[in-house]
Amino acid sequence: MRFNRVAVWSCVMMLTGVAGLRGFAAAAEDDTNGFTAADAQILSEVREHSQAMQNLEYLSDNIGARLTGSAQLKQANDWTAEQMKKYGLVNVHLEPWTIAHSWTRGTATARIVVPAEHLLTIAAAGWSPSTAGVVRGPVVYFDAKTKADFDRFHGKLRGAVVIYQEPSLLSPPKPEDVNEEYVRAMQAPPPMKGQPATPSPFAAFVEVARARNDFFKQEGVAAVLRDSNKPHGLLNMTGVGGEKFDIGAIPSAFITGEGYRMLWRMLKHGPVTIEIEMRNTLSDKPVEVYNTVGEIRGSEKPDEVVILGAHLDSWDLGTGSTDNGTGSMAVLEAARTLAKLNLRPKRTIRFVLFTGEEEGLVGSKRYVEAHKNDLEKISGVLVHDTGTGRVLTLGLHDNYQDREIVDQVLAPLKELKLLEPSMTRSFGTDHASFDDAGVPGFFCIQNMAEYSKTHHSQSDTFDKVWKDDLNQGAQVLAAWAYNTAQLPSMLTRRPLPYQPSEAVAKTEAVQPDPVAEMDAKLIAQVKTDEGQLQTDLSYLADRIGPRLTGTQELDQASHWTMEQFKALGLENAHLEPWTIANSWTRGAATGKVIAPTDHVLTLAAAGWSPSTNGPVRGAVVGVGVQKLDDLQKYRGKLKGAIVLLDRPGETEGPSNPMLTPYDESNLPLDHPKNMALLDFRGRRQMMADEAKFLKEEGAAAVLLVSEKWYGLLNMGTGFSREYQPGILPAAYMARENATLLWRLLDAGPVEAEVNIVANFSGKPVTVYNTVAEIRGSEKPDEVVIIGGHLDSWDLGTGATDNGTGSMAVLAAARALVKSGVKPKRTIRFVLFTGEEQGLNGSKAYVAAHKDELGKISGVLVHDTGSGRVLTIGLMHNYAARETMDRVLYPLAKEKSIGLAEPSLRSEGGSDHVPFADAGVPASWCIQEVANYEKDHHSQTDTLDRVKWDDLAEGAQVLAVYAYNVAQLPEMLPRKPVKASNK
Repeated sequence: MRFNRVAVWSCVMMLTGVAGLRGFAAAAEDDTNGFTAADAQILSEVREHSQAMQNLEYLSDNIGARLTGSAQLKQANDWTAEQMKKYGLVNVHLEPWTIAHSWTRGTATARIVVPAEHLLTIAAAGWSPSTAGVVRGPVVYFDAKTKADFDRFHGKLRGAVVIYQEPSLLSPPKPEDVNEEYVRAMQAPPPMKGQPATPSPFAAFVEVARARNDFFKQEGVAAVLRDSNKPHGLLNMTGVGGEKFDIGAIPSAFITGEGYRMLWRMLKHGPVTIEIEMRNTLSDKPVEVYNTVGEIRGSEKPDEVVILGAHLDSWDLGTGSTDNGTGSMAVLEAARTLAKLNLRPKRTIRFVLFTGEEEGLVGSKRYVEAHKNDLEKISGVLVHDTGTGRVLTLGLHDNYQDREIVDQVLAPLKELKLLEPSMTRSFGTDHASFDDAGVPGFFCIQNMAEYSKTHHSQSDTFDKVWKDDLNQGAQVLAAWAYNTAQLPSMLTRRPLPYQPSEAVAKTEAVQPDPVAEMDAKLIAQVKTDEGQLQTDLSYLADRIGPRLTGTQELDQASHWTMEQFKALGLENAHLEPWTIANSWTRGAATGKVIAPTDHVLTLAAAGWSPSTNGPVRGAVVGVGVQKLDDLQKYRGKLKGAIVLLDRPGETEGPSNPMLTPYDESNLPLDHPKNMALLDFRGRRQMMADEAKFLKEEGAAAVLLVSEKWYGLLNMGTGFSREYQPGILPAAYMARENATLLWRLLDAGPVEAEVNIVANFSGKPVTVYNTVAEIRGSEKPDEVVIIGGHLDSWDLGTGATDNGTGSMAVLAAARALVKSGVKPKRTIRFVLFTGEEQGLNGSKAYVAAHKDELGKISGVLVHDTGSGRVLTIGLMHNYAARETMDRVLYPLAKEKSIGLAEPSLRSEGGSDHVPFADAGVPASWCIQEVANYEKDHHSQTDTLDRVKWDDLAEGAQVLAVYAYNVAQLPEMLPRKPVKASNK
């Protein structure tokens, strides 16, 4: 992969080529809506003057748990309404709705009496009836998985205490993945137009529970115990009264995880008898409950509304601090902030604290029903409801049509380091009530922050709240609401899905999916042929070796891969020539410090560097500049000098690409710590001007700093462009040598000797892209391309950059042929060359095929080493996002792959870029780091570094992508071509 740097300071600027590396910012470079200034005020106000924590402390400690229908919840309604009024909100009121019964928890006790006595810790499930006093009965494990299995228990449950869950291990504890709500396999895409809606997983769960409870009641079950599935004596809680708040069918209780597992163990060895008593109270008539509502009235379009929401109710084992006191107080803090700043949004911003959420989103459903005639004027809804953790990003619940505008809305919030918005669905928060009615409903995806422990447990208390994360959530809510209220138009709506009647649905049988069947074959075939993949890459890396553009080794690799394609039976296998100005051969590069003491330097000539024509001795001059004018202080001081370019700073390694903030590069490389993203074209021009200045001032040679430690070198073209000799002799130097030289320079003068040897062909050289294809059966003139680059740098053997990508393309081709695909469109396999010096082979391909670009449906390139493919990047092609979900979902459904949803971020540095710049839907594989930051362009880029299973997974992704895009009804949607590229 091409990441040519001249120094650490500039490494990330150079690695992206011309495409840039922006996420949010790319969608909103022209901030004409004035979001940025207002958002800066919002973030500052919350940061400096937040009242969220003091409000949450009052709600948690002075009011406490807020069970729907309780006096405490009504107290919370009244208090939050008063707070809204105090903050200056208008139209503050309580909107009533009714539940059948309120419920009050009483005592709950249980103990094992046979085979030995053990006290058990239990808590009645919400709306559970009481037991008929103390009841004693045998424990029965009800393991029926379907209704048909119920018959096995007929006549065997009267008077029994039933358990029905197989427990998982609590110890050793599973490490908490704070990002589990974000980093996971992609969900199934939403139904296409005309297809029925995806059923809520909760609906199926509720139906199973209803049928099971009806059976238990018919059979005379005495009580049901449910596993809390939490460690350390923590209980769980939910209700059994349903959305109607009816009395539950059977006395039911949650038992600690430890108690449940004791029962489970005892049952394996013989009968277990338990004694249990629960006393609960229900109201004998309906009870009125309320949603709290307040507004900041719109200044231009007051009838159009943006809603911020959270639920005010809670369960009652703790004080409801993290579920959902945090969300409610974040909404209240957003309201306080916006009102205080008096920003006068164009649309009305409404703040709604729902109730009855814990029993099935009931308060928000009633709100939607009550406002059904106003729904078309609600632009969008955002709900905060996953505890105290910081907001990672927004979940858009399949609202693909709004993704681009959401990127613009979030663009000014760079300091919050939000991740890329997700299309994932969630049915467990109040946004879903709006989304089901056609209103764009979004939710906050949050760091889990101990939520698995505090959620619905007695540990849900104020001391579990994370202050900074709570305030960050309020910042996100307030900025999102204001920015959305300021948009030129309301958020676009997604058409409601087809809803057939139950009778019609039964007649619409699911049809076999031939594409999915072929995908399964392709995945299996790649795995079957993994040994051949290893053989191919071993030959390329070990027998051919490094493949510098213009060398005999690259020419050998080009011809060998063409023969491999032909041997597979691919059509039109050929080499496409293009020309470089000079080939270049590396010679020795040596260096040493000769004053104030002797030190040997580890060097390697930069690509296409000229020779020094023998050893050169001179003063070492450290040159560090942030702007071109900084060079003037070196004028007259560089004659004969050996220039040490840029002082090495502190670096940080790459993070998980999926967890990189959306407006930062997610390429798996070391980079300067806390480095701001700058203008890449401007930096490139500055480097050219720098080189010109150094040449004019008579510098003898330039030493470039590797960003790698442990003696590993980097490699790039230094000051060379277009395969011409560089303007000055230049060499990359081990980072340890660079830091030594700067320390010596800080103490006084330093002299060094450098000798760089290199040879040029002195005439143009022809190089080749290797091309082959499977001809389309229906639309052969329409093409899908999968590619990698065959060339490499020459310090290692080019095994992971990009032997892996090239051989993954070959493996994908093999799987497609052996699986017998007959694609509608032509699938073309291209191994580019000249990538390492500026994507030159792919640029040549695009130029040579300029008249066919309109017929290229899509391009996918594999070029980030040996790590497994996590997903693919779509280069801000918003139009293709939903289609790509359908293309890639088979790779998410396959557990061995588990592909995440595709990303819309843009990255440069790989051969997809020339296609993307020409308007072709082009993507690259986003891969695990897998030590790429060490091996990339270094001496360790060898076969030893390859992770074979992960490489095979990459080939699976390429094969399935190619086939599925080839089978689409239409070509992939295109994004508009930039004016500069037209």
